[in-house]
Amino acid sequence: MVELTRKASGHSTGFKRFYSPRPLVSPEITVRGIGIREQMPPCQIQRPQGTGDFLLMVFHDPASASTQSSWDVVQPEETMMIWPPRCGQYYGNSHKRYCHSWIHCDGARVRKIIRESKVSVRHPFVVGNSACFEQCLAEVHRELVSYVRPDAVIVGNLLENCLRDLVRRQNADSGLERVPDGLLKVRQLISEAPAREITLGQMAALAGMSIPNLSLRFKQVFGVSPVECLIQHRIHHAAHLLANQNLTVTEVGQLVGYDDPFHFSKMFKKHYGFSPRAMRQRELRT
Repeated sequence: MVELTRKASGHSTGFKRFYSPRPLVSPEITVRGIGIREQMPPCQIQRPQGTGDFLLMVFHDPASASTQSSWDVVQPEETMMIWPPRCGQYYGNSHKRYCHSWIHCDGARVRKIIRESKVSVRHPFVVGNSACFEQCLAEVHRELVSYVRPDAVIVGNLLENCLRDLVRRQNADSGLERVPDGLLKVRQLISEAPAREITLGQMAALAGMSIPNLSLRFKQVFGVSPVECLIQHRIHHAAHLLANQNLTVTEVGQLVGYDDPFHFSKMFKKHYGFSPRAMRQRELRT
């Protein structure tokens, strides 16, 4: 099931999908669901018995995360939490809206990856920059919906590379430098409203930086330039919107900021390797 909603303002409220039937089920790895920047209302999620799989989650806004019901400590933004199977899951923010990305997965390969990467389990930790986690989830989703038989090795490699990168950066500097508020404002604007027409100059003004400094610092922190980040969010959001059969391909392009259907198709194919129409057909086969 795909759940895609938009606020009255036109801002995206995130993406989540629980796969039914699951496109990849093997002793090595199985994925039950994925969420990318899902927006949540003020709430507290309480699952005393947890779930039957691993839940890997990154909070993009301040929120609590624990394995016990006494979980009143609010963690800073860009905090990750990993819950093992059948472990109590308590998280959220009862006072403010929050945004999070997550994946439900399990299998022998997943357990080995988590064990050998030595990533923290049951205890929240600050990742500083969650861009690689979001990219990982997007690529895993792409693998699951783009092929009749998704490759468990590819999915496992994506998860392993992501977790190893997070652990490496965490070990390199346990006191990770806080991401400047100006850069966070620009990324938030891009992620919440990818269809909005915004120039590099407007982004720089929002960040309180010069254009060269914004371009340099943004890429240092998030791994891509501001313009590349905007294109990625547009194309990823378009891929999710294509699951809605009530929208034409042209309408999907317009919703993510591409009024020219030919330009939209060109940018989409450049990113995914096939056209929006081909992506829709692949979605229908899963």
